[in-house]
Amino acid sequence: MLKADLGAVNSKTITVNKDYWNKLPGEVQGVLQEVAVLYRDHVAGIAMDRAQASRDAFVDGGGSIVELSAEERAAWANAMPNLASEWASNLDGAGQPGTEMLNAYMGKLKAAGFAPTRDWAAELTN
Repeated sequence: MLKADLGAVNSKTITVNKDYWNKLPGEVQGVLQEVAVLYRDHVAGIAMDRAQASRDAFVDGGGSIVELSAEERAAWANAMPNLASEWASNLDGAGQPGTEMLNAYMGKLKAAGFAPTRDWAAELTN
């Protein structure tokens, strides 16, 4: 198994149609927002626990895990097209805050202590 750790994201979200959301009372919206965060954290914890159990079972069954070095990880990340920048630029072009969202996302990662292998927002194409 290759452990690349390229920073892929597995989103745990609850969504609702905007028209439906706007019809809900404010207190219901508040409860749903609060519970959505609890749900996200709970499901993320389950996913991490299952991932670790799967890795343990793989190794216990005779498998080996090869980890990319920081240099190999950077080379791989830098060889990929900047799809995040393209996504943000396309949203910007449609009048949506794509660049703002990408910058906010990368900023939150850094504020949480995560050092990205590649700063996708630093290379915006617009």
